[in-house]
Amino acid sequence: MSIYVNSGGTQSGPFDETSVLERLKNGQLSMDDLGIRQGESEWRRLREMFPNAVLPPLQASAFVASPVLVPVNSSDIALLYRKTTIQKIFFGLVFFGLGVAFIGSVVYFMSMRGSSGDLIADLGNMSYRILARDTAIGLFIAAFFSLIAFLLTFKRKIIASNGLRIVLRLFFLFILFIGIIEFGYAAVSFLTYSPPSKTADSKSNEMLKALEDGEAAVGPIKPVAFHVPISIGLMMLGLSGALMTKRNGSEERD
Repeated sequence: MSIYVNSGGTQSGPFDETSVLERLKNGQLSMDDLGIRQGESEWRRLREMFPNAVLPPLQASAFVASPVLVPVNSSDIALLYRKTTIQKIFFGLVFFGLGVAFIGSVVYFMSMRGSSGDLIADLGNMSYRILARDTAIGLFIAAFFSLIAFLLTFKRKIIASNGLRIVLRLFFLFILFIGIIEFGYAAVSFLTYSPPSKTADSKSNEMLKALEDGEAAVGPIKPVAFHVPISIGLMMLGLSGALMTKRNGSEERD
């Protein structure tokens, strides 16, 4: 199990038990230094955590048998854990909203699958059914991304490795950038949409006219209904991951 060590007011780690014992033996750490295992809430002297450690004579003579519990103060906790209450509320609400919208779009799509008995009306509604289907797909993808974003808010433990933190932060910022591009594509598609020209046959063919009228009505909305939810999901995922991998203020003060 990973162990963090506080020696002389400077926190380091995580280490495995073998690494801590080795540092005790070579004098890099003292039995009076503090340690905390991952998942614990109290710092303890290393002499209590490793009562059977074999040390050089000088360090062994300083061993005190009685354990000393050291309460954790707020600055120490800040080094290990993030406060993400506001993030949990925000990303949880986004996930809930996208989930409700997805269910609504599925219900609407299912309600339009049956035949009304009027072929012309059914042909006119075909474009709306396709729109409802594409919207449901986009919302499902967005809800999935926002769910991951919400789950990342429970990743309270600060990433100790600076190299890994930077790589992950760049990855999530890239996802955020892709989400912005996706949103921009939907906006440009909506603003530059031009309805297709109607065929000459549609003037005399009611079924063809119904199809073209339905397509003209939903045409500019299609890219928005599909790409905007996905862009929101990507941006939520990228933002949540970027916050998770942000350098903590207390780390910067050390």
